[in-house]
Order: sequence, then C-alpha cells, then structure tokens
Amino acid sequence: MDTVYLNGQFIPRNEAVISPDDRGFLFGDSVYEVTRWYGGYFFDLPAHAKRLRRSLTETKISWQDAERIEEISEELIQRNGLGGDCAIVYLQITRGVAPRNHAFPDPPVSPTSYGFAKRHSINTLLCEQGTSLWLTTDPRWNRCDIKSTALLANVMAYQEAHDNGCAEVCFVRDGLVTEGAHSNIFFVKNDTLYTHPESEKILSGITRNNVVALAAENNIPLIEEAVAADMLAYTHESFFCNTTGEIVPVLKIGDQVIGEGRPGPVTQKMQVLFRNLIQSMDPRR
Repeated sequence: MDTVYLNGQFIPRNEAVISPDDRGFLFGDSVYEVTRWYGGYFFDLPAHAKRLRRSLTETKISWQDAERIEEISEELIQRNGLGGDCAIVYLQITRGVAPRNHAFPDPPVSPTSYGFAKRHSINTLLCEQGTSLWLTTDPRWNRCDIKSTALLANVMAYQEAHDNGCAEVCFVRDGLVTEGAHSNIFFVKNDTLYTHPESEKILSGITRNNVVALAAENNIPLIEEAVAADMLAYTHESFFCNTTGEIVPVLKIGDQVIGEGRPGPVTQKMQVLFRNLIQSMDPRR
C-alpha cells in the first residue's frame, strides 16, 4: 500500500484526509517541489530543497519541517519500496486550513504538508527523437519564479499543446520566449546556447541551472538572453529540460521547423554531459 507524508506523519494513502477549507484547495495558496530519484540516489536534492525553502519564504508560509525536506524525501522513497527504482518525490506545502478569506489567517494556522513518491521513468524515445512545442502567448502571473501550485494557466496551455500533438509549450511574452509549461527552453545559434535569464518571468529550473554550469565547465558558449519569437527561423537547434524529462530535443516550434528538424550536435553533447553528471552523483561509484 502506498505511504504518503501528511502533516508530519507517514500514513497509508487511503487514510490521508485534507480539509475542504484548506487554502491550497480554495486558492492554490501553496508551493511544491518535485525531485528525481535514480534507483539509489537523488539528483541534486540540495538545490531542490533550497528552491522549496525559497518558495516558502517568498509566499510567507512558515513550515516547521522546512529543514527536514531531504529526510522526508528519503523516507518516502524507502517506505514505498522504491530504493532500486527510478522515481519522483512530490512535496506540497499550503498555508493551512481557515475560513475562506483572501487575507492570510489571523492568527496564523499551521501549514498543511503533503508528500508522495511514485515510480517514474524517463521517456528515452522522446529524448532520442525529439518533439514539437506549441507556441502560445504567456498568460501567467508575474511571479513565475515561485513554484506555486496555482498552475491553471500552465494546465490550459499544456492541454492545448497535447491536443495538437505537441509534448510541451513554448510561452512568449512581449515578443520573447520565456519557458515551457513545466520546463526551461534553450536555443542554439552558431554553436552558442541561449536561454532566458533568471528573473520573475521564469522558474529557475534545477536541470536548467545544471545545464548552464555544464556548459561553462566544458567551454560551450552560453548567453543568458531571451530569444525573440520572430528569430526562431534563425536558430539551429533547441531543447527543453526539466526534472522529470531531463533534456529533450525540439524539432519544431509552432509552424517553424528548428534547424534541420532533427536533434543537433550541441543538444546531443549536452545530453551526454548531463547523463554523465547524473551518474557522477551516484554514491556507489
């Protein structure tokens, strides 16, 4: 039976109960984090934990177990018998249960904390062959740097992409590409990588940040600069990256074929470097 984490306890999933007055349910007043487990170890768990703590700080949610993120994540893996599997851990913290009111509860209430672990494998075929992105206007709020559960705009855009045979969204704001519905996007022009700089317009992805670091360590030119949507025809390669999918080549964005319409050499090199980085984190090596 699946074991979940709820408000400091590890309990069977079918015993987990959350109040309908929880602000996460009523307002999406909550933050979350997703971490990947590679059959024996987490990928960059400290960075994920740091980002979740930052989201809590930015939303002024005070969670007493914020220093136990790593411990809770590990225990969810072990209690669910996933030690040897590829899996993800999901943690969500809401502002807590209170009568519906836009203002924060006064006096403050205890946050609701919930977490689970489940098997999740990489789509290796997608990583090898590449995919298309759905080009659309970015309708989201101006604090995309906070990993909030208020994801309706992302969900609506992603469903539109899915309905049109695309694997992800390419958001455009003020004529510039920002990111995907749940990923960061990179472009290659003349062997130089480009990606939107960290700001309130994008989520600072853990995979993104590791790609940026890998490029620097391997003398691959990289510029953190937004790419204009009307310049897509002049880019030679593209890929998107995230925790659950790693690095995925992009062959087409909207009606525009990218480069030669197949995974390019810089993208493939980054895939190899990232795979080596993942394996280097294995404590058994």
